[in-house]
This record gives sequence, structure tokens and C-alpha cells, in this order.
Amino acid sequence: MGKLSTVLGKDVLVLQRFEGLDRMNGLFEYHVACLSEDENVDFDSLMGTNATVSIKARDGSDKYFNGLVTEARWLGAGENGIRYELTLKPWFWLATLRRNQRIFHEKTVIEILQELLAPYGSGGNLTVQTQGTYPTLEYTVQFNESDFDFAVRMMERHGISYFFKMSDGAHEMVLTDSVESHEVLGAFPVKPYVGHHQEDTEHLWEWRPERRMTTGAIRMTDYNFKTPTTVMEKDQTGSASYAHGQIESFDWPGDYLDPGRGTEMVSLGLDRAQGHDKRYEAMGDIVGLFSGLKISIAGDSSEVPGKGDEFLCLVAHHSYTSDNYGSGGTSGDGFAFTARFVMMPSNAPLIPEKKSRRADVRGPMTAVVVGAEGEEIDCDEYGRILVRFPWDLSDARSMRCRVSQNWGGGSWGGMIIPRIGMEVVVEFLDGDPDKPLVTGCVYNGKNMVAYPLPAHKTKSVFRTDSHKATGFNEMVFEDEPGQENIAFKAQQDWSRLVLNDSISRVKRHDIESVGMNKMVEVGNNLKMEAGGSVNISSGGTGPDIKSLLGGLGGLMGKSKSLVKKGASEGGGSSGGDLGKFAGTLGAKDLGFISGTGGAGRSGMHSADEEGKDANHKLREDGTKYGESGYSLFESPGVVNTFASNFRSDTTGVASVESVGLTKILNVGGAVKENVGKKMTTDVGEDIEMTSGKTILNKTMKHTLIATQKFTIAAPGATIEMDASGITIKAFTMKVQCPSVDFNMGAPSQATVLQAPQAFCEECQGTAGGD
Repeated sequence: MGKLSTVLGKDVLVLQRFEGLDRMNGLFEYHVACLSEDENVDFDSLMGTNATVSIKARDGSDKYFNGLVTEARWLGAGENGIRYELTLKPWFWLATLRRNQRIFHEKTVIEILQELLAPYGSGGNLTVQTQGTYPTLEYTVQFNESDFDFAVRMMERHGISYFFKMSDGAHEMVLTDSVESHEVLGAFPVKPYVGHHQEDTEHLWEWRPERRMTTGAIRMTDYNFKTPTTVMEKDQTGSASYAHGQIESFDWPGDYLDPGRGTEMVSLGLDRAQGHDKRYEAMGDIVGLFSGLKISIAGDSSEVPGKGDEFLCLVAHHSYTSDNYGSGGTSGDGFAFTARFVMMPSNAPLIPEKKSRRADVRGPMTAVVVGAEGEEIDCDEYGRILVRFPWDLSDARSMRCRVSQNWGGGSWGGMIIPRIGMEVVVEFLDGDPDKPLVTGCVYNGKNMVAYPLPAHKTKSVFRTDSHKATGFNEMVFEDEPGQENIAFKAQQDWSRLVLNDSISRVKRHDIESVGMNKMVEVGNNLKMEAGGSVNISSGGTGPDIKSLLGGLGGLMGKSKSLVKKGASEGGGSSGGDLGKFAGTLGAKDLGFISGTGGAGRSGMHSADEEGKDANHKLREDGTKYGESGYSLFESPGVVNTFASNFRSDTTGVASVESVGLTKILNVGGAVKENVGKKMTTDVGEDIEMTSGKTILNKTMKHTLIATQKFTIAAPGATIEMDASGITIKAFTMKVQCPSVDFNMGAPSQATVLQAPQAFCEECQGTAGGD
């Protein structure tokens, strides 16, 4: 006898026929044909509620088939009332109605399933009877798939099966990973059909064993970027002894990150394949045999294969027809329930087949970089970042995503970390939503380009952003014809390390402006060549030099006069060039500054620092400044040095200065020379010294030698010494001496010239006749 119970109340709907199928790792679906005296049953009150069909077994107990009413049909009037049909499905079916995108962090598959299915808990219970240990998954994505598809995919991936337990008014979803955890219904005989199959006890009358070939070996491998050299390949071979029973299947990726887990996954894959080997199809009237229950074969027939063994029901197809269309009853022959079953040996591995396709991501997508509160850059030791996808309604961050670089090697290559707030392009390895890889960045309405477009479309720009500060470093390539330029800007410092040679060739001007100090250290030799002039100044730059030079006009004018005089006296073919040089020295700017050069220098000092023109004005003004260099001196080969205050030259061993024609020393104040030991001056022709006041020579010994003539002149007297002797001319000659000694004779001239001191006659006379 069968009955139907719904929320509409007793006997509002009565059972006519019942048929349905339940299976391991699948949704059951029961179809209930029923009658009612009400020709307008309220479907809204019925849909989504629990309905239960109860069928009385041969032992008198009630067996329940419970589910949610997911479909209701009005079939019109029949012989015994208004005919309706209901479809019952498990509460897990509700998960097929919701498609979602969702991210789970650091959870096991069991924790994911419990969280995922919790919203459907009002439909029935979820019971976990797994025995295995499951790894914590760093990152798992449900992408564009229903909650049901995602849950089934996760269970298939990890080898977890599910089935349903029935009770009056409810049903329970059970998760399991071992045949041992399934309940045993009992032992039932196999009695072949002999014209009728009505027995006092429930039994099977058909029993058909089956075998099928399966994959006999599994090989897998995978890759973990954290341990790239680890050998990840794993394989396992089954024990099938029939021909072709060890054909190997190779899977990539193996879905594991370490060899230990790889061993488990290979074993799981082999069990999944070989679990499909043995099957038993049966038919009988065991009312309470649902998928997920175990039975054993009893009886005295030795011809039944598997007698005494235990079997797990995988599929049950139930059928019941009632002859009493009231509240239920038995059929004319006493029992009207039949069922078909598919079973497997309980000692065979129970692993769900991988039927669910992974929801692959087709092509790249964009996401926004996120990170720790208050940070601008958030990455780990591998340069991985966090992103948030626009489809993630819960605003959950992604896993740490690796970032594709232009080059990557062992402690060398490129490294650019996308900043928080940037929009990045994300691709997925093998289309797997669990394996994101950032491959680039894109601009958007919030993050605009560095230079407005299309006005600056010829620029190729690489600009950084100072971390938690205002400023940037920048490199710009300008490709506008006639304005091609490479511009660099360093917000703070610019350092270079060259381990061998640094070579630079500038075909036109090389302009450098340093705001503070410049230091140059050369470990060996320093050589500089200038085809034109060299001009060095210290004490000021730009307008400061003009003010300093304004007070030195007289000195420079004297230098001009001396250079002109030297040009006439020095002789040689360069006298005209010296005259031009003298004219330049007499000019107000001394060859350092011109109007064009001053404007260029000013423009360089006020160069844009805000990144608006990519150093365009700096380049233009620097070129002007370079052009002013042509007018520094009219002739090449000039070195001009200006120090506004002091100059010091120190040489540790020797200093050599060679002047081809003329050297001018113009000192406005004093000249001091200090020689520690010996000073030698050789002049080819003349020495001319003029002192406005006095000349004082102090020495222990003083030797003056003239090879032809020596003259000493003063107002009123002269002394001349030559080969003929000494001639003294004076208006008055006074000699005051305690004694004068005149000796006859004189040394030879050669002796005199070689003497270390001047020759003199000793005067032994006494002044006043004493």
C-alpha cells in the first residue's frame, strides 16, 4: 500500500502511481501520479515544499521517498478524479538554480561544500561521513557555474561521493569517500522468475554480472613554481590480468603541488578508472533499497555469482502502481512494487567519475590591484600581487597572482610591481580560474595616461610614481619628426655603475647644469681635448659672474694691454691671434656669457619638474646655451680660467709649464714665491723688471755675473764693468772705510768669470789717513 503526504493536507492528493530513479553521485527524480477531488489545486502552496511517498514493504514497515516538489502538472479529469503529476527532487537540486562567481581562500573541499550549501539547509540536512584527509586549498574559484555544478566538480576532483537518505518528511544528503561508511540494508535471496514473482519476502529475480575493460595504469605530473626543480611525475599500475589490462593514461596537470599529494592523486585516478570494472544489474521488489545502501546475496542457490558477497547499490529505478485510488492500498496480487538496480562489489573502490567540465575562462579579463590597508604596493617575495575581479560581488581578493615580466632569470631580469588601484590584465593558465596570471596593465577613466592623448601620441613613456610621496621617475621617447628626443627625469638621485668602459659620443652640444657640487675621481689618467676653447670659472654662475667681473674691469683692461704688448714682442705668426685674444679679454663678459647663452642657462635652471613637457623646454634652452659657445673666443686653442676669489695649485713632485711665445702675468696686488732649495731662471734674450718703489734681495751669498758688461746706475752716478775694467762716474765719490788694502795685480778674466763670488780688491787704507 502506498500513500502521498503533502503540505496540502491528508488525502487532498492521493497516490496513483509512483516512478523514479536515484543514483550515487546524482540527483534523484521521482514522478508521482495522483488524484484529487479538487480541480484547482493551489500550485503556489505546493511548489518547493516537501512531499513524501510512503510504500509499505512486505515486512509491514514503511519506506519513504521524500523530495521537494519542483514541478506540478494538471492532467485533466480522469475516471476517479482530477489527475495531477508531481516531480520530486532533492534539496541539492535547488543549487542548480543559482549561477555564481565566488572565491574561497584557505579552505578544504569539505569546508567549501559546507559553506556553499549552507543557504539550502532549509531543504534538508548535509552530513559528512568522509574518512580521508583533504589539503587546505589556497585559492578556489567558482566561475560562471551553478552552485550545483561547482559542488559536484569539487567532489569529483577530490574523490568524494554523495547520496541521499530518506525519512518521513525529509531527506538527507551524505558525503562519503569510502564504501565502508555505507549502511547495510540486509541479505536478500536471488530467486529467478518462474511465471510469477510474488514471494513472502523481498528478493531479486534477476541478477546479471558484468565486466568491462578499464584503464590499467595512471601517470601524472604537475609543476610548482616555488619548487621548480622538484620531480613531480608519479605513476601507478593496476592488477588487471586480462589482455590489454594495463594500458596507461597520462594526465596533465595532475592537480597537485608536491610529490606526496601527487602519489595520492595517482592512486585516486587509478581507483576511479578501475572502480568501473565490475557491475551487477538486478531486478526485484526490495522497497527500501536506495542508492548508497549495501546488501548481500543470501539463499541456497550456489549458481548465483557473488553469493555471500556484499554489494553497494549505485542506481535504483523504482516503480509502484496502486489499484486503490483512495488513500492507498495493495494491488490485486498483493504487491505492486518493482525496481531495477545497478550494483558494484563493496570491496571495489568507490570514486566518482569526472563528468563535470571545469568552467574555463575564455580569454583574459581585467581586475583591480588591491592590498593591505594604507599601502600603495603590496607583494610577496615572488612579486605576487592581489587583485579584485569586477564579477566578485563579495569583494573578496584573489590569491597572490604572479606577474608576467619582460625577462626573468636567477636574480636577474625585469621586475615591475603593479600598484594598488591599477587595472591589470589577468589571464589563466590552461583556462583554469584557479590559476590567474597578471600579464599587463591598462588605463581607465580614473587612471589616465601620463601625457594627454592624442596630443602626445608620438611619445613612448615609462613613468613611475614615488611611493607614498609626490614625484616620479620618468623616461620618455619622443618620435615627432625633427623633435626626436630621449628624456630622463630622476626624482631624487641618478646613480650609474659601469664595470668596464663608459663611452659617449655627442655629435653636437653636450650641456650639463649642476645645481650644487660636482666631484670627479679618476683612478689613473685624465685627458681632455677641446678643438676650440676651454673656459673655466669659479665663484658664480650666470648673472653672478657678470656682477663679479664688473669690479675687475681695470685688471682685465691691463691684461688686454699686456697681451697686445706681448703679441708685438713675442714675435711669431700668432701675433694677430694674440691681438684678437686681447680684445676678447677686454670685453665686459670675458667670453663667458652672451645674451643667448644667458637665456639658455636661465631656461635650464627653471626646467619643468612636474612632468608636463618631457624636458622639452630644457632641451630647447640647453640647445640655445650650447649655441652660445661658438662666440666665446674668436680663435681656437684658448684656455680661459676665472676664479672670483682664490686659486691654489699644489704639485707633489714637479710642475712644468711651457709657453711657446708669450706669457703674461697680471697681478693686481702681490706676488709671493717660496722655493725650498734652488731656483733657476734661464732667459734667451732680455729680462726687464720694473718696480714702482723698491727691490729688496736678502741672501747669505749673492753672485752677479755679466759676461760682457755690468752697469749699475743711480741718480748722479754709474758704475760700468766690462773687459777693460771698472769705470765709476759720479758727481761726488765718498769712501768711508776703517781700512783699505790695495794689492797689485789682478786675476785673469777667466778666473773671475768662474769665481763663485764677485772679484774685489781688499782695501787696507784707513779713512782720514789712519
